[in-house]
Amino acid sequence: MGFGLVEAFNRGMEGDDGYEVAGIRVKCSHCGGEAFDERTAQLNTAGATLFGLDWANKSAYVLACKACGHLEWFL
Repeated sequence: MGFGLVEAFNRGMEGDDGYEVAGIRVKCSHCGGEAFDERTAQLNTAGATLFGLDWANKSAYVLACKACGHLEWFL
């Protein structure tokens, strides 16, 4: 997927804020923008939270469109 500090730095040096997932360049589904800020988000479940095991939940990659702020989520 190309997420990570080194990949983000390299894209920044090339002047490219774009992302590619499964061979397809990501475009914002709201405005069509192609520049994103990268984040991760924890996918909490009620059971893990009940037992204090939030750290064991999966995380997702989230791209925030720089143009409109819409979030695109990827596992």
